[in-house]
Order: sequence, then C-alpha cells, then structure tokens
Amino acid sequence: MKNVDTDEMVMVLQQYNGYIKNVCRRFYIAGGTRDDLFQEGVIGLLQACKNYNGQSLLESKFDAFAKLCIKRQIIDAVKKTQTQKNRALNNSVPLVSSDENGDEVSRLDIIVDRTTICDPLEIFLDKEKFNEKMEICSKELNEFEKQVLNLYLSGEKQAEIAKILGKPKKSIDNTLQRIKAKLK
Repeated sequence: MKNVDTDEMVMVLQQYNGYIKNVCRRFYIAGGTRDDLFQEGVIGLLQACKNYNGQSLLESKFDAFAKLCIKRQIIDAVKKTQTQKNRALNNSVPLVSSDENGDEVSRLDIIVDRTTICDPLEIFLDKEKFNEKMEICSKELNEFEKQVLNLYLSGEKQAEIAKILGKPKKSIDNTLQRIKAKLK
C-alpha cells in the first residue's frame, strides 16, 4: 500500500468530482439517493489512490485505473441493493422526513400519539372508572337494555340488533336513548 500525500489527494478528489457525478447519473440505487451513489464513487476513488502502484496519482496511467475503480464500486453498490437480503431496507419507510420548510419531522408523531401517556396510575384509574360504569349498568338497566347495550358495544348496528332480538328498529333506537339517559 502506498502512502498518499494529502495535497495530492485533495487535488485528485477535486479532479474526479465531475466524473463521479457523471457516472452516478447512469445508475439508480434502490432505497438510496444520488448522494449515496456519489459516496460510493468517492470510496472507489480512495481505494484506487490507496492501491495504485505508480509514482504519482497525477499520471495518465492512474486515470484509467481510478475510473475503473469508481465504476466498479458504484456497480457493486447497486448490485448489493438489488439482492433479496436488502429487500426490507429498500422497501422501508424512513422515520424522519422533511416538511415544506426543510425541517426534520419524525413520523413517530404520526404513528404514536404522544399525548397518550402509559402511566400505570392512569391505566388503573381508567379501569376503575370502567368498572364503576359497568356497576351502574348492572344496577340501572333492565335485562332487555343490557342485551341491547351488549350488542351495541360489540359493534352491531341498530338494524342488526333489531333483527337479532326480533324487535322493531324504532324500539332499539328508543332503548339506546333510554340507556344514554340513565348512564348520564
């Protein structure tokens, strides 16, 4: 391996910047951007600098070697993204995106309502309130009202409840209104 001069390396990076961008235009990387391809091209150039056996990186022989290394690195990166191994990453949705102002926005705010706190005390109090309401239901409601309420809470529509219980739809509607009045 060759020890590379820093000034010479900066000159080489500047010289091949346009070439790397040009090569990147011809390829697409699944789940990535042009910047990702550009970085792969720079990696290829750095490997060329590191592995070149000639005297100077500014020689014409280096030019062909560097271009080959850049292309190969970009092609390898594209091939790697097309394997089944990376399918989950390529089809994933980023958790952070940019809004119209260019500010980063976390998609977790959309998925998780941060106003809901999983405080054990709040969960306990909610269960207590629920149990109190169920106790009121068992004391205040008659058997028919309990049946209607159970069917309604299980997701049945009024027409279905009427069909199940063999009653007119208007009777079910009146019963639900009575239940609401009693529970208030």
